[in-house]
Amino acid sequence: MPDHQPTPFQEAEVQPVDDFTVVRSPDGRWYTVTGPCPTCRARTVFRVAHGVLGPLKGRLRHRRARPEPLTGSIPVYCQCGYPHPDRPPESPDAGCGAFWDVPVPPPAESGDAP
Repeated sequence: MPDHQPTPFQEAEVQPVDDFTVVRSPDGRWYTVTGPCPTCRARTVFRVAHGVLGPLKGRLRHRRARPEPLTGSIPVYCQCGYPHPDRPPESPDAGCGAFWDVPVPPPAESGDAP
């Protein structure tokens, strides 16, 4: 894995230059994207919810089905956790400010069971 580069903080859309791993959770409600940030090169892990989260109440408690797989892409933000010059103290980002889209692989490629 490449070393982290302390690039100045800048919110900017970038193009991914490496392959990213996209893993769907066994219950189908989370996707985890892992790979190097295209800007600062640090390993970043980004987790996104999909479908309805939390327990159901009442009569529908046992009827929740696994959501259909995502299609398209997942917007990912750098979450490297390293300090970056010029990052505003009020910034909610934990990275360099870069964001990009990662395509969601078809279920067969991501290891999902039907």
